[in-house]
Amino acid sequence: MNQKILNKKRSRFFESIFILLFWTLLFVLPLFYQWINNNTIRWNVIFNVWIDYLPLLIIFCVNRFILTPYLLFKNKKIIYILAVIVVIGCTVLGSISIRQAIGSQNINPPQRNTGLQFPNSNKAVGQPGDFGRQVPAGTFPPYVNLILLSILLVGFDTGMKTSVKWAETQQQKAEVEKESIKNELAFLRNQVSPHFLMNTLNNIHALVDFDTKEAKRSIGKLSVLMRHLLYESSDKPIPLTKEIKFIESYVELMKLRFHEDVKIQLNLPENPPNISIPTLLFTNILENAFKYGISYEQKSFVYINLFIHENELEFTIQNSVHDKLKSIEKSGIGIENTEKRLKLLYNGNYVFTNTEHENVYNSTIKIPI
Repeated sequence: MNQKILNKKRSRFFESIFILLFWTLLFVLPLFYQWINNNTIRWNVIFNVWIDYLPLLIIFCVNRFILTPYLLFKNKKIIYILAVIVVIGCTVLGSISIRQAIGSQNINPPQRNTGLQFPNSNKAVGQPGDFGRQVPAGTFPPYVNLILLSILLVGFDTGMKTSVKWAETQQQKAEVEKESIKNELAFLRNQVSPHFLMNTLNNIHALVDFDTKEAKRSIGKLSVLMRHLLYESSDKPIPLTKEIKFIESYVELMKLRFHEDVKIQLNLPENPPNISIPTLLFTNILENAFKYGISYEQKSFVYINLFIHENELEFTIQNSVHDKLKSIEKSGIGIENTEKRLKLLYNGNYVFTNTEHENVYNSTIKIPI
């Protein structure tokens, strides 16, 4: 079962347990109070207290299980407010009618300074109701107390339920965003493989016509690179050592294609630290350097460097500039792909620059480690 569904069910289970314990305690507390003070239970008093609590329980249940999910969370706020007013009004009127029917008033607690007192704990069932009599100065009518308690209860419960709903919504948004980023990264990464394969096969094809042995060696090196693409190109970062081996194999493959006029330098750490980085992160700019920085008519160079600083990894490529380098901005997914991946992976905490100065093209990637 999906972990998200399990977490949601677990959250609702604990929420239900909390509500059940709250109302159970509220109804059991009068029994406990009677026993502590009188060493006996006066059921007529307990019955009066429970009758006072019953309207609040009804309002709570209607609000939590009907009004909030089907009106408030459906963005029908005006209807929700009106419905709450109607429910509270009907419940209060019903409570008054019941009190008058049984002949006792049980809503307003007596004004005594003898500690905790529950509603009508000093009245017996059958005492005439007095909803209609004059209320002493400085006190509220009993139904006003019930209305105020109902409003507080609805406000508290709605606030709590809205907070839980908001937290769930934020979590869902985060999960959707995470899944979207994951899918986009997979799409961008999967674009690298066919792009790389196409360029490498073109290199091998160029070798076949004038050096069959080197072409065979190239195919062997290509198989090593393809294993990396197939088995290491996952969502999880890979050890830096494996990415370095991939770069070395790729450069060796490129050296088989070009003559001595092309100067290729590779400067990689001999003992790289035990860290992991996103796979194929440097492949696009590596390909661009060989594709657009090499000319068979002019002297060309490609310098590749990887530096490990205290909290940063720096990968730089310098290559000669020729006329065809002007089309590098239209080179398909290369630079744009790399920029998108870096943005998704590091959320702005990276450096990616591409500059040209005095016929030298520089590409630099800096990422935190």
